Amino acid sequence: MTKICTGCKQPIHPKRLEILPSATRCVACSTATKKAGITITKGEGDHTYTETVIMEHDEFVKYKEAEAKLNKTTFDEIVSEDEYMSPSDDQDENHDALDFSNIGED
Repeated sequence: MTKICTGCKQPIHPKRLEILPSATRCVACSTATKKAGITITKGEGDHTYTETVIMEHDEFVKYKEAEAKLNKTTFDEIVSEDEYMSPSDDQDENHDALDFSNIGED
Protein backbone atom coordinates (compact mmCIF):
# COMPACT_ATOMS: atom_id res chain seq x y z
CA MET A 1 0.00 0.00 0.00
CA THR A 2 1.43 3.37 -1.01
CA LYS A 3 1.00 6.38 1.24
CA ILE A 4 1.08 9.87 -0.22
CA CYS A 5 3.04 12.70 1.43
CA THR A 6 0.78 15.43 2.81
CA GLY A 7 3.39 18.02 1.82
CA CYS A 8 4.44 17.32 -1.77
CA LYS A 9 1.74 14.77 -2.71
CA GLN A 10 4.40 12.25 -3.84
CA PRO A 11 4.57 8.62 -2.63
CA ILE A 12 6.41 8.09 0.68
CA HIS A 13 9.39 5.73 0.28
CA PRO A 14 8.54 2.18 1.47
CA LYS A 15 11.66 2.00 3.71
CA ARG A 16 10.54 5.12 5.58
CA LEU A 17 7.13 3.56 6.11
CA GLU A 18 8.76 0.32 7.24
CA ILE A 19 10.67 2.21 9.95
CA LEU A 20 7.98 4.77 10.75
CA PRO A 21 4.57 3.36 9.70
CA SER A 22 2.73 6.43 10.97
CA ALA A 23 4.71 8.82 8.73
CA THR A 24 2.56 11.30 6.86
CA ARG A 25 5.41 13.14 5.11
CA CYS A 26 8.31 12.04 2.94
CA VAL A 27 11.92 12.60 4.02
CA ALA A 28 12.20 15.83 2.02
CA CYS A 29 9.07 17.31 3.62
CA SER A 30 9.83 16.08 7.14
CA THR A 31 10.21 18.73 9.83
CA ALA A 32 12.83 16.66 11.68
CA THR A 33 16.25 18.31 11.97
CA LYS A 34 19.76 17.10 12.70
CA LYS A 35 20.57 16.15 16.24
CA ALA A 36 23.87 15.87 18.10
CA GLY A 37 24.85 14.15 21.30
CA ILE A 38 27.35 14.81 24.04
CA THR A 39 28.36 12.55 26.90
CA ILE A 40 28.44 13.83 30.46
CA THR A 41 29.99 12.00 33.40
CA LYS A 42 28.19 12.55 36.69
CA GLY A 43 28.66 11.42 40.27
CA GLU A 44 31.77 10.73 42.31
CA GLY A 45 33.96 7.75 43.16
CA ASP A 46 32.14 4.42 42.85
CA HIS A 47 28.93 6.23 41.98
CA THR A 48 29.90 7.70 38.63
CA TYR A 49 27.83 7.20 35.53
CA THR A 50 27.71 8.57 32.00
CA GLU A 51 24.69 10.15 30.37
CA THR A 52 24.20 11.01 26.73
CA VAL A 53 22.41 14.29 26.12
CA ILE A 54 20.76 14.67 22.71
CA MET A 55 20.21 18.20 21.43
CA GLU A 56 19.39 20.15 18.29
CA HIS A 57 22.36 20.96 16.04
CA ASP A 58 22.36 24.68 16.83
CA GLU A 59 22.33 23.94 20.58
CA PHE A 60 25.29 21.59 20.09
CA VAL A 61 27.27 24.32 18.32
CA LYS A 62 26.53 26.80 21.14
CA TYR A 63 27.54 24.19 23.74
CA LYS A 64 30.84 23.49 21.96
CA GLU A 65 31.55 27.23 21.60
CA ALA A 66 30.96 27.73 25.34
CA GLU A 67 33.17 24.72 26.08
CA ALA A 68 35.95 26.19 23.92
CA LYS A 69 35.67 29.54 25.72
CA LEU A 70 35.75 27.83 29.13
CA ASN A 71 38.81 25.77 28.19
CA LYS A 72 40.47 28.79 26.56
CA THR A 73 40.79 26.96 23.25
CA THR A 74 39.33 27.61 19.87
CA PHE A 75 36.12 26.13 18.57
CA ASP A 76 38.09 24.27 15.87
CA GLU A 77 40.30 22.58 18.48
CA ILE A 78 37.27 21.17 20.32
CA VAL A 79 34.97 20.26 17.44
CA SER A 80 36.09 18.00 14.63
CA GLU A 81 34.84 18.59 11.10
CA ASP A 82 32.72 15.43 11.41
CA GLU A 83 30.94 16.80 14.48
CA TYR A 84 30.33 20.24 13.02
CA MET A 85 28.16 19.57 10.05
CA SER A 86 25.67 22.29 9.38
CA PRO A 87 22.16 21.17 8.43
CA SER A 88 22.94 22.08 4.82
CA ASP A 89 25.75 19.49 4.69
CA ASP A 90 23.29 16.64 4.08
CA GLN A 91 25.04 15.78 0.84
CA ASP A 92 28.24 14.59 2.58
CA GLU A 93 28.63 11.02 1.40
CA ASN A 94 30.36 9.87 4.60
CA HIS A 95 27.31 10.71 6.70
CA ASP A 96 24.39 9.60 4.54
CA ALA A 97 24.43 6.07 5.92
CA LEU A 98 24.50 7.27 9.53
CA ASP A 99 22.05 10.17 9.33
CA PHE A 100 18.88 9.02 11.10
CA SER A 101 17.49 12.51 11.63
CA ASN A 102 15.06 12.27 8.74
CA ILE A 103 13.23 9.22 10.05
CA GLY A 104 11.98 11.04 13.14
CA GLU A 105 8.37 12.01 13.67
CA ASP A 106 6.83 14.63 11.39
